[in-house]
Amino acid sequence: VSTAGITKQSPTMLARLSMVATIAISAHVVGASSLMARNGGLGVMPPCNPPVSWQTWEMSRSTISMQCNGSGWSSPERGSQLGIVSYDWSNTKKQWAATKPMNCEENLVTQAEMTKKLGGPDNHVFVYRNVVKALPWFTSVRKILDDPAYSGFFLRFSTTTTNFSVPQCAPEDPKKCSVFYHDQEQTPEVPTASQPHPDGSCTDDDCDCGTQPCGEYLFDHRNGTMLRDWIVNELFLNKEAALGNPAVDGFFIDDYWCSNLLCEETNNQAGGCPCHDPVQGPTEVDKNSQHDMGLSDADIKAITLGWSDTMAAVEAAIIANNGYTWSLVPKQQYANAAPTKLSSDKAECIAQLEDACQEGSVWQDFPVLFGFTPNGTTLPQLKQDLAFFLLARGPFAYAGWGVWGMTWPFNPEPAHGGLPPSPHGVAFPDEFSVDYGTPLDKLCTKKAPGVYQRRWSKANVELDCNTFTGSVTLL
Repeated sequence: VSTAGITKQSPTMLARLSMVATIAISAHVVGASSLMARNGGLGVMPPCNPPVSWQTWEMSRSTISMQCNGSGWSSPERGSQLGIVSYDWSNTKKQWAATKPMNCEENLVTQAEMTKKLGGPDNHVFVYRNVVKALPWFTSVRKILDDPAYSGFFLRFSTTTTNFSVPQCAPEDPKKCSVFYHDQEQTPEVPTASQPHPDGSCTDDDCDCGTQPCGEYLFDHRNGTMLRDWIVNELFLNKEAALGNPAVDGFFIDDYWCSNLLCEETNNQAGGCPCHDPVQGPTEVDKNSQHDMGLSDADIKAITLGWSDTMAAVEAAIIANNGYTWSLVPKQQYANAAPTKLSSDKAECIAQLEDACQEGSVWQDFPVLFGFTPNGTTLPQLKQDLAFFLLARGPFAYAGWGVWGMTWPFNPEPAHGGLPPSPHGVAFPDEFSVDYGTPLDKLCTKKAPGVYQRRWSKANVELDCNTFTGSVTLL
């Protein structure tokens, strides 16, 4: 794999670049050389396609959604209609937070099995995983967090200060404390008079995450191959709750580490730079975590490099086992889940189609996530979005609701509170169930200035950026 065009990389960074190139080639990654620079030389793999058997031109199976019904099960009937449905860790949170011990991991598998039973082999089900945070509501994580033999897998509170920004002990039990660093972001708690509705309510005045307090713990990726092997084999490949289970086809892998030193060394070209979620270190963790753990900037750099190497090993293992992960889609690295959307601006619309309609476009070589632009619970530019998707898409492409997570609001409680509750959810458009056939034209072409067309075996597709009108005419 060529490293041409990659500038300001240290010898160590180039060595890691060569390492991930080897992993990418062994996993049959398409286009690794052309996309390697986009990852800033860190160990995460460049984008690649899902398994060949997943390829389809069927519109109903060219869809994707991340579902998260915190009050109960997501609708398996609706999830089974999608090409890819990904279940977030907060799905069924009301139930698993009250279970003793908590069983988020098992609930994700049950949700996957219910969906897969209805959807069959063309319905691909993803479940949530985290390689940054060690979440004790996952049984596999809780077991090793409670086992002293694995204590080296986890970051600890600093031993040189007690002035911490987060508590070491459980809010409901001051005697239940931990030497391992953890914060309480999105953590279930016992309801109190001052906080009657926490983010997940425990029952019987006890939050059962094992012998440790409930919280978001952190893996110490300086541990090296022992931790990496456990993460690959237990979190991602085990037969009960991961790719070894026939109901699980892939993952959404959340969060990442970010290092100011690496950002400076690579002129902010390393993935995740600049660090602002909220600061350098682990993302979506208390902003004072570096102080509370007593980590130097060099420590954070070492952990970031270890995390990226682990991510490369995880992604390679997923591909080798006929699975897929959200983070291997272009622009979806580093826990992103934001889709590409069509602009109604004439110049931007033209630029988007000029890019999509050329040989070698990312649309043709890789999966792209496209969002249908919403306004509340409606899709005001459905015709234009559908026309664009059929014009631009290649062999692998997935469409969904045009928000972060692409969560189709088909549950009574849509994900992350983004929309008001809807008793029956929002139905898929009838256009999603139409058979448009297969493309007769490999690429879309320009019919006139600002007007683009493409012939399918059962439809003719056109989008006029001048008037922002789209048409899909069935034959």
